[in-house]
Parts: sequence; structure tokens; C-alpha cells
Amino acid sequence: MLVGFVNTLAGGGSSILYPILIFLGMPIHTAIGTSRVGFLAQGIFSVAGFKSKGVFLFPFNLYVALAAMLGGILGAWISLQIPGKNLTKILAFIMIMIAFLILIQSKLKKQYDHHKITGKWLWVSFIVYFIIGLYGGFIQAGMGFMIILAGSLVNRFNLTEANSIKALIVLVLTIPTLYMFASKGFVNWEAGIAIAIGTATGSWLTSRWSVHANETYLRLFIASLVVLLAVKLWFYQ
Repeated sequence: MLVGFVNTLAGGGSSILYPILIFLGMPIHTAIGTSRVGFLAQGIFSVAGFKSKGVFLFPFNLYVALAAMLGGILGAWISLQIPGKNLTKILAFIMIMIAFLILIQSKLKKQYDHHKITGKWLWVSFIVYFIIGLYGGFIQAGMGFMIILAGSLVNRFNLTEANSIKALIVLVLTIPTLYMFASKGFVNWEAGIAIAIGTATGSWLTSRWSVHANETYLRLFIASLVVLLAVKLWFYQ
């Protein structure tokens, strides 16, 4: 539920989820694989929600989701080849970068006159989202920030449109990468289902309850928590 709360308010909830699972005794590969059960549930409900509101951007969203999926399969394979101790160090370093993104990101409210999604921009998008998918398959933490940034800078999407792209990419990328981790025995299904229920509940409640705390202080608190977890993870044996 805490992860769902963080994801709804600032993003980057997986950067809290991964270390918590590791500190509870999961090997890092199992933590990554198990978390994807929650990502799958999140993707299903998010895509359904955006589609019901008419925000779908078809067929462009399908093209970039497939590009990200191809990258994700390669990224997951690379992740599975890296020893757990080394992957833990990589995750700790990435978490520091995510904390920085949480602090500097601002909601994209600008409305653009037109989208850049055809011709050469379709091919540019394919390459960009393939690379993002590569990272997502590898470790996934913070991938949402990258998708929203790419949607704004490359395709000129507003925040809602970029989030709708993110939802489909998360769903399409998670299916094969979850299978890859599960086939290696790196998924704890009981914990995964608990994560799915908890994150969905936290996101649902947070989206409906008014949060009176200053957003700047919330982001500072979340970023500080991520940094502390990253430091502990770096030295964790």
C-alpha cells in the first residue's frame, strides 16, 4: 500500500519495493521477478482506465509498446545473467538517480499543437522506447519517469497521454519478462499477489483521498527515503 501511495503521488514506488523485499530475505532476482506480478495487475487496470476515458492513441501506443517489449526481453535476459551481489550494487546506484528524478520532475501541463508520431518520428520513437524497454526488462525501477520524459520531448504528449503510453508499455513488457523470471524460479507468487493487492489498494485510496501536505515536502520525504534505502542496500550482505 505504501508503494501504491508513493507511485500515485510522486512515482518511483518500485525503488522502495525492491529493497524492502530484499531486506525481508528475497534474493534480488526474486524481488525483481515477484514485483512484476504487481506491475502486471497495475498495467491491466491502468490500460482499462485510460481506454474507458478515450485516451488510447492507437495504433502508435501498440507500436512503441511492442518496441519496448522487445527491449524488455533482452533486458530481462541480461539481468538474469548478472550475479545477485553485483545486481544489488547496480540497483542501489539506480535508486540514487531515481531520488533525483523524484525531486526535479514536474507535472507536464503544456498542451502541444500536434504530436510527433508519424514518418521519421515513428522510427525515432521505436528506437527510444526499445532502449527504455531494455532498461525496464533489466530492472524496471524508474522506467515510468523515462517514458513520460520521452513522451514529452520526443512525441510532444501531455502528461495524460504520456501516462496512457506508460500504462500499455508496462502491461506489454511485463508479460514476457514475468514469464522469464518465473521460468527460472524467481517469482514468489504468494508475495506477488499480496503486492498486487496492496499497491492497487494504496493507489486507489490515495487517488481518492485529498492530500493536504505540501507536494514539495512529500517529494523531499520520498526522495530521502529512497536515498536511505539505497545506502543500506549498498552495504547489505
